[in-house]
Amino acid sequence: MKIISVKGLEKSYGKNQVLKGLDFEANEGEVIGVIGKNGAGKSTFLEILMTIKDFDQGEVLLFNENLQKITLDKLGEIRRDISVVLQPTHFYKSLKVEELLKLFKAYYKSNKEIEEIMADFKLEPHRKSYFEKLSGGWKQKVSLAIAFLSEPKLIILDEPTTGLDPHMRNVLWSYIVDYNKSRGGTVILTTHYMDEIEMYCDKVMLIENGKNEMFESTENILSLGYKSMNDFYLSKVPV
Repeated sequence: MKIISVKGLEKSYGKNQVLKGLDFEANEGEVIGVIGKNGAGKSTFLEILMTIKDFDQGEVLLFNENLQKITLDKLGEIRRDISVVLQPTHFYKSLKVEELLKLFKAYYKSNKEIEEIMADFKLEPHRKSYFEKLSGGWKQKVSLAIAFLSEPKLIILDEPTTGLDPHMRNVLWSYIVDYNKSRGGTVILTTHYMDEIEMYCDKVMLIENGKNEMFESTENILSLGYKSMNDFYLSKVPV
């Protein structure tokens, strides 16, 4: 099932055209990496998919609904099927991990039990810990738990492992991949770690100069003769 369909997407800020006719699609269950140098348009693209930013030209379909032709009620329904984890993550400083989960469970009107999500993400050691006191890796684990709490169809991750040590990066990715497979959702993410793209993503889109310079499976890209996704990235993105 197709979750996202984007055709001819254009977005400008004044005279600066950031997206110049970008095409993209994502199917149920896929993990897709969006890569490119800073300023290439990655964040703008994701913000449009989050439905928090308008666009100038093109067509964007989320869950088969055209964003330019829907009612506010329908937009609300679409947003309930999307979860987002941004970098860095900030939550209420005075709340403990368990309290945060209860707060967002009520907000999402989620049917998932707090104990279940605590077990899924192995959060029990920090049940009574204040969020602000957690390390960066544990903060991101809590953020992912909250994102999955609503059982979304689409999860958008903006550099979810930036600044984490290799062990915690692997831990977070194991949760992202395993949990997503068990729920059949779709993950769209940005990252500067090409090893993560190679290991965990089904497809990768390279944005360069406002367009998708490449949108292929990692397997097909590597079959072109690149030693790694890092090798591919360095060959395609000018310094």
